[in-house]
Amino acid sequence: MELRQLRYFVTVAEELHFSRAAARLHLAQSALSAQIRRLEAEVGGPLLLRSTRQVELTPAGEALLHEGRAILAASDGALARVRALARGESASFSIGSLGPVPGALFSPLLATFSSRHPRVRIDVRAIEFSEMISALRTGRVDVAFLYAPLDEEDLRVVPLISEPRVAVLPSQHRLAGREFVTPADLARETFVAQPDVTPQAWRDYWMLVDEVGHRPTISPYVGDNLEEWLYLIGRGEGVDTCPAIIARYFARPDVAFVPLRDATPTTLVLAVHREAWQPMIEEFVALAVEIAANATRNPGTGYAPPSREESHDPAAAPA
Repeated sequence: MELRQLRYFVTVAEELHFSRAAARLHLAQSALSAQIRRLEAEVGGPLLLRSTRQVELTPAGEALLHEGRAILAASDGALARVRALARGESASFSIGSLGPVPGALFSPLLATFSSRHPRVRIDVRAIEFSEMISALRTGRVDVAFLYAPLDEEDLRVVPLISEPRVAVLPSQHRLAGREFVTPADLARETFVAQPDVTPQAWRDYWMLVDEVGHRPTISPYVGDNLEEWLYLIGRGEGVDTCPAIIARYFARPDVAFVPLRDATPTTLVLAVHREAWQPMIEEFVALAVEIAANATRNPGTGYAPPSREESHDPAAAPA
């Protein structure tokens, strides 16, 4: 089994759609299908059940997906470390972020961590909705600033701070001028779609499913990053909710951000793949927790302690 074939399979297994997987891999769909068939021949049985309407994993496919993610993460991490050594660098550390990270947390975190590790090259990378999980699983980033809920078994999720949510509406929307809105106000609205590869519980959270008791109508248009998502809302394709920080960093004339009441606040978390845990990551997470706690003690930041409790226990990380 080649690493290339394993990467192809994991991508198909995450997408459960050959066309989308081929697009992610920049391959022709026929070439991708041929590679999967070769892998199945080597394994000795089917990994995927295909029909005209859907793709499903077999038990063997489920097992290979779990093992494959760990293998690829280890391989990509090893390659990154060797490349860094070849360039004369002692190490590299990659930080992913789905959106803006509060300056009261991010600036002192980077400054302190950099001062402790002056020879480590630190990369900060923006990640899209579709890769918020896969970026960690493939080793593209070592840690990622994301938002709860994230109930993925292979990820370690450490809550940092909480902040209110806001409704995101077209500026001409009937609710755009309100002082605030509630989930009930949005119960019959159409929501802009998130990529299918994002966890369903995560999508449901932003669509207020728990608060209104049902899934809303979903727009046929998908925004894969913050700019696309805001563009779709601005042109009237739907509404959504988001952390209040988005309103501060992405103000635009065609979009209105309205405070959302009677909904749970959102929690910024630091996510790490369990197989990738190492001393430098442990140190970074502990430092982030410490600085986040300090930020929540300062009333000027507007942030609160995490609402989704999960203890930071480095001893629980894989050895």
